[in-house]
Amino acid sequence: MVSQAGTEMFNLPVGGTSPMMCLQMSGTEMKFNFFSKPLPGGRKRGCFLSPITPVIFLLALLAGLFLGPRVYASPKTSESIVQSLEEKQRDAHTHEKILQGLTEQERKLFGNLQDVEVRIRRTTDEIQDLETELVRLRHEENRIQSEYRDLVQERTQTGEELRNLLTLLWPVHLQGIESKLQDLTSWDEADRQFHWLSRIYGLVQERIERLQAQARELALGQVRLERSRAEIDAQIIRINKGKDQLLAQKLDFLRRVQEVRAQKISTEEQVKEILQSIADLNYQLQTLASKTFSDQQGRMSWPGQGRIVQGFQPQASPPHRGLSLQMGKNDPVRAISPGKVVHSDLLRGYGHVVIVYHGQDYYSLYAFLNNAVVSVGQDVDKDEKLGQAGYYPKVDGPGLYFELRFHQNPVNPDNWLVAK
Repeated sequence: MVSQAGTEMFNLPVGGTSPMMCLQMSGTEMKFNFFSKPLPGGRKRGCFLSPITPVIFLLALLAGLFLGPRVYASPKTSESIVQSLEEKQRDAHTHEKILQGLTEQERKLFGNLQDVEVRIRRTTDEIQDLETELVRLRHEENRIQSEYRDLVQERTQTGEELRNLLTLLWPVHLQGIESKLQDLTSWDEADRQFHWLSRIYGLVQERIERLQAQARELALGQVRLERSRAEIDAQIIRINKGKDQLLAQKLDFLRRVQEVRAQKISTEEQVKEILQSIADLNYQLQTLASKTFSDQQGRMSWPGQGRIVQGFQPQASPPHRGLSLQMGKNDPVRAISPGKVVHSDLLRGYGHVVIVYHGQDYYSLYAFLNNAVVSVGQDVDKDEKLGQAGYYPKVDGPGLYFELRFHQNPVNPDNWLVAK
């Protein structure tokens, strides 16, 4: 402390041993200044004039306490702070590694999906080549059938001409038998009639033989076309089996990706993902199907027998995109139309779900099944059993939730099922 003419000056350490703060007190006023080093010869620096209230002095003292040298801090408190920081860093690092692991796992799964997509595209290209060849063969078949119809018509016309000739020639023949050629006046006339009749019969016979030869050629052509179609059908079946395996792998990957997702997607999004995966496969059902799915609108069988609890109400909250049926225990659930099973597995919120692809981008969905008896890739006929009615929470008992979709969009089943 330094005293000067009624003025007291205090030099206080601030934040360490070097920095100093000068307080100059005079009456009710205080003045302060900071300096880092004393003047040469040990002389003290004076304070610059800056009046402040006495409260500043108290604040300065508190600052000296809190900003003083570290050597005065408690070792135990310092160690606990360090340990706390290290634990937080470890926790953050562990959490970061978990997130990185999930990201890496999902990225790896999606990478595998991309490999499957490449294989699917390759298989799709192969089947497109086969379909192109099938179209060519069908055009060839149509051409041959057109020629065959023309030949049949021509042969019919020739037969009609032959009957007309026979109608004219038969009396001549009978007359010749009766007269025993006595009416012929000369050999020249007889020769002319003979050559005339022979020529006519020869032309008729030649025409018939030519038509028969063409008919045989057409029959052979039909055999060749049927053999080609059978071969193409067999190839499509083999490729579809490969697609069945790829589809099963793809659906498995989708499930595994869903397991590692931080946020679960909705059931509707799950269904759309599955249907999109199936649509990408471009399944071919029957190359020579006589009726398409759309031709059966209004005449399809019901998937199950029971009481309708709720109908198609897409505008409801929440939306109801299909039919809810209350059924008896273990009542059969059947396919509404021929098709191929493209999904048979558990689906979150829907229980065990079977999805059947019917061609033309139409799908039917059967949810809450018990003991499904079909597998992915299996072809099913109309009214074929898919499984049994399982527990349906909406009806608090055995029941079925049924949907019909075009592409990925639900459609009203009432317009397609036979009226009750």
